[in-house]
Amino acid sequence: MTEYRSGIIEAGLEKGGRVLAQGVEFCLQSGRTLALIGESGSGKTTVAYSVMKLLPKNVTAKGLRFVLNGEDLSDRKSIRRYLGDKIVYIPQSGFECLNPSRKIKFQIYDTLKKLGYPKYERVIRTLQTLNSVGFSNPEEIMEKYPFELSGGMAQRVVIAIAACASPELVIADEPTNGLDKADREEFFGLMNGLFSKAAKLLITHDVSVARTADECIVLCKGKVMEKGNARGVLSCPRSPYTRALMGSLIENGMREVPRLRSGESRCPFYSRCVQAGQKCLNGEIPIKEDGGVYYACALC
Repeated sequence: MTEYRSGIIEAGLEKGGRVLAQGVEFCLQSGRTLALIGESGSGKTTVAYSVMKLLPKNVTAKGLRFVLNGEDLSDRKSIRRYLGDKIVYIPQSGFECLNPSRKIKFQIYDTLKKLGYPKYERVIRTLQTLNSVGFSNPEEIMEKYPFELSGGMAQRVVIAIAACASPELVIADEPTNGLDKADREEFFGLMNGLFSKAAKLLITHDVSVARTADECIVLCKGKVMEKGNARGVLSCPRSPYTRALMGSLIENGMREVPRLRSGESRCPFYSRCVQAGQKCLNGEIPIKEDGGVYYACALC
């Protein structure tokens, strides 16, 4: 089981600080997928980076707690040996983390070396992992440079590198960006097949991608607006923010959410919410529960 609590994650700026995430919590069972969704700047990637202790130097996390299968990894030093082994990260573009000047085989060898594979096993293990992600010609692929691959092929190579390990937690950050429908379906097939026993944290702004998850947390400016079973949250959203997010989808008419008012509220959606009223200005926004779905709203 993966347990996480963000505490307060704050960026230090020249003119004061800015809270990037606050009060984000989840418990994720092995084999299940949690989707973090929201607009750009909602804090999704901040949460992912805080799990791996890779926040920028000017960002601090107070009260952060991260436990992986009973082991407390909240301390920065304790987690480094887990990265790339028990915890793997898949970026939104395979090209992001592949060195363009090195052949694919050497980049996989690096991972295998870190994992303790002896030199004589690395070639056969590389061929096996490339084959496991759908390459019928692994001998040819391992001799290529990243720029010789398509976006979907590069993403498969990244998954192959992740599959060299036996991760307990897989973090995928916007992993289907730029992929067509066929490549997206292939990606999720590989994720579910290769990492069936791992907990999976899926960072996305794409609601259609979030629907593939078991559970869902909706973020707005670093705060949880709604959480629960993904199907329950996305098929019948309770929070005005989640409803607005769903309304911005192409199939729902791409309805823009304009800024409607000024003023300060603890609700991060206050300035754009069509339902906002005086109650939204009176202290904390209460957390409510409906059928196992939790949502934040002073009026609903």
